Amino acid sequence: MTFSNVVFASSYDYTITWTSGGSTTVGGITFNSLSIPSGLTGSNSTIASVVSAFSFSANGQTYTLSSTPAIRGVLLNTVSAFTLSPTSSANIKSSFTDINLFTFSGAPNCSGSNTTPQGQSPFTVRTCSGGTATDWVLTSIVYGSYIASGPSIANTQVSVQNTAQALQGTYTLQNAVLANSFSYDCTVFGENDVCVSAGGRNTAVSAANGLNNSSALLIAAYRALPSVRVGAYADQNLSVSNAGSTVNLGNNTPLLGLFAAWNENLDGTGTEVKATIAYGQKSTTMNRSVVGAGATASEAGSGSSTLNSQGAQVTAKYGFGVADQVIVSPYVGIRYTQNNMGGYTEGASSSVTTPLTYSALNTNATTALAGVGVSYQGIPLATLFASAGVETDTNTANGSLSATWAGTGTLTPVNFNSNPVKTRPTAMLGASYDVEKNQRLGVTGIYRQESYQATASTTVMATYTVGF
Repeated sequence: MTFSNVVFASSYDYTITWTSGGSTTVGGITFNSLSIPSGLTGSNSTIASVVSAFSFSANGQTYTLSSTPAIRGVLLNTVSAFTLSPTSSANIKSSFTDINLFTFSGAPNCSGSNTTPQGQSPFTVRTCSGGTATDWVLTSIVYGSYIASGPSIANTQVSVQNTAQALQGTYTLQNAVLANSFSYDCTVFGENDVCVSAGGRNTAVSAANGLNNSSALLIAAYRALPSVRVGAYADQNLSVSNAGSTVNLGNNTPLLGLFAAWNENLDGTGTEVKATIAYGQKSTTMNRSVVGAGATASEAGSGSSTLNSQGAQVTAKYGFGVADQVIVSPYVGIRYTQNNMGGYTEGASSSVTTPLTYSALNTNATTALAGVGVSYQGIPLATLFASAGVETDTNTANGSLSATWAGTGTLTPVNFNSNPVKTRPTAMLGASYDVEKNQRLGVTGIYRQESYQATASTTVMATYTVGF
């Protein structure tokens, strides 16, 4: 196939005259091979055989034009409109606007109709009938206002990868908050065997654009027996800071937890077993970044979903009084956590003509814990404590971020954690001071290496505890 009268005007019209077979690229669009009878020597010659379809390519997507019935040149008495397949594609941003696909010699009876592919501009197709055979000489096909410029597959794929990277930080933050909450406790009791603790927490995630959040804490416990306490806690987000704002977390609901503990001795020696469960839900808004420049740049799609975090942990430790006011406590435990975000579709707008649809993104991990803690109470009314440990994931599901693009199919899924860190260190350091009888001020810092490469979280909390 060769081209004549190729017009690179402001409307980007391409007039193609069939003169021979072959594949030719003009203006970034490749028109693929079309079988033309050898007897065809000019654009107005009779086409003796059936030509029902041909294809062209742009921006990595192949399109097919087909007709029913097939074109038979001057032998055809009825020509139905050519159909573009796929009829919706993110590669076509403003295609075939008010342009007739066919021009004919003679004067057949032709009428136009508008067809609007999903998310695209309408284009006019011509359906012609009647007339005599000599009226039906096909002289050219005109592609009008075809701008192979909408968001490219490559740029859109990178924008999805960027969204996945931002979500990694969000999942890390929520998982760190969940895991750290399993250490929440209330151990100062009064004559009514009630303990109440209030305070604040800040958790920061490294390598995530300064991602951190601040929360208010409320912890309460009841001493049902001298050796048994049960309690509950609420961790309510107050603010979330995330440079770039690709992912925004809501502050609408708190993380809620329940715990129960049994300790052999009240002074911290001997055996202690503690079990905790927790559940949190956060509204989440994703703002996809723009990748590339000009007409092929990815679109700034935005959508919302809900991120649910839940889990449970059981730990056991044994305290040894190794010296005056010094207790060393080795511990072991098991933890299960999962973070699930529902699927969502980006909103369509004048600037987002090809919104993406995402499937649910679910992760979970079963983790074995081991370490040792030490406490020192040699300073009057004050206690210093520290611990160091290691976590090892025994079973994980890291999920993939999968997006579907209208007219193009599913983009390549992004593995959410292709190289997880399965064995990780943790550390805790803190101090408490008994302000009054049954009143205690505490400060704690927690460091965690997270499962994503080169990512860690640090948490600082301060609490004031009163026993009633």
